[in-house]
Amino acid sequence: MKMPLSSYLVLFSICSFSAYSEDVSWSAKSTDRQAGNVLATLQKSSTQVSQSPAPESLERNGSDANNLLSSQVGISDNHENPNLNSAAKAVALAIPQLAKKLAARPAATHVNGEYWVYDAYVTLYTDSDYDGYYHHFSVDFDVDTQYAHADVYARLYLGTGDEFREYHTTADFHIDGDSTDDQLTVETELLSGFYPDDYEILIEIYDAVTNELVAVADGYTDADLYLVSIESQDNEVIYVEPDVLVVEASGGSTGWFILFLVPVALVRIFAASRLPKHS
Repeated sequence: MKMPLSSYLVLFSICSFSAYSEDVSWSAKSTDRQAGNVLATLQKSSTQVSQSPAPESLERNGSDANNLLSSQVGISDNHENPNLNSAAKAVALAIPQLAKKLAARPAATHVNGEYWVYDAYVTLYTDSDYDGYYHHFSVDFDVDTQYAHADVYARLYLGTGDEFREYHTTADFHIDGDSTDDQLTVETELLSGFYPDDYEILIEIYDAVTNELVAVADGYTDADLYLVSIESQDNEVIYVEPDVLVVEASGGSTGWFILFLVPVALVRIFAASRLPKHS
């Protein structure tokens, strides 16, 4: 069966775009806040980022920091090393972290029921090209537990369907039972790798001591996390209007008189051309 050239080109473009989507890298920068206090600001990337921690931080934290920096190579973030103290973790937060991808959303059986996300909502801030898709936004969520106090951390993902890409891992934060005063805010700027789309936000909550997955929130459990119009900053296409040259002409009496003479002259020339020629 012969395929028209136009159909072939469309099919080729679709296949090329799909293959590119599979291999595209992504990055984001986020800040954690709790009760108005900044806990951490860090960058996540799907590709390995060179690490250059500040020398002052290394000096303040001594051997713990050196051990931490050695352990950072080849792992996604400091939460994967349970032997780090709080000072060492603080240094890790200054190092760009490696983001991961989930091929499927966590099942409800993966959580223990002792922790839960009571509420979550999204605030959209910046859409530079006014196309309805935002690269700057925040997610607020309130984690509760049956215990009086606990320390947890969260991983945040963006996805379509059941495939999710991690864009942030928070610092450890403290929660008190079912209090609403311990709500966490994660403010994010997507830097690259997210095409304009309506994404679902997935939040995983982990025990900060055992690194056990203890709670999950997504578009199934909270509608505010579903169909969020988002794109990365590199897809914000800003249209710049071309310069328009305006020529101004004087509207005085001389100008109007000249305009009046033009048709008169044309009539006289036309009339003269129709007169018979004498030999």
